[in-house]
Amino acid sequence: MAINFKSIPRFSWPQWVYMTKLRAFPWKSLPQTILRKVLAVILSILFLAISLLFLGYAFIEITANTAGVSVQVADISSFHNIPVGKHQLRYKTVGLFKVVVIKDHIEYKDVICLYPAWPNHVEPMVDDLVKVWPEKKPLIAATQIGVQGWIVSVFFLMVGLAMFEFFLLAWTIH
Repeated sequence: MAINFKSIPRFSWPQWVYMTKLRAFPWKSLPQTILRKVLAVILSILFLAISLLFLGYAFIEITANTAGVSVQVADISSFHNIPVGKHQLRYKTVGLFKVVVIKDHIEYKDVICLYPAWPNHVEPMVDDLVKVWPEKKPLIAATQIGVQGWIVSVFFLMVGLAMFEFFLLAWTIH
């Protein structure tokens, strides 16, 4: 009698899925993949910060001038200087102030006032007229803007939206 050994199934270890994927992974591109992910995170943080600055400026200017009411400035104070590493973050140089405004003989304190660094509008003065929003309990204030101010505000809005789009596009780096 002859035994055919080729017809007997051989014992073999099962191929594990993760071992197959591990062997097939292109190990030479790992540093490049890590570099791309780090670059995507850095660029997205940068674009998000820039977009929030531009959109915040445009939001305060446009909202206060379209939906705001005119009030009179009674008192001006600046924000505290915040140390950031070796440098001081100064709100006065970027045009942000805390003001007390009077509307219908009622004082509203701690209204954040944006005074852009134009040649004539460096900082608020007592008895200046500003527009505040919302009308009932003001939170933000801005100077009344003319045609050039509208052009700048719309430009800042467009740049802020473009930077927000770049923030979203930074996550597509692969």
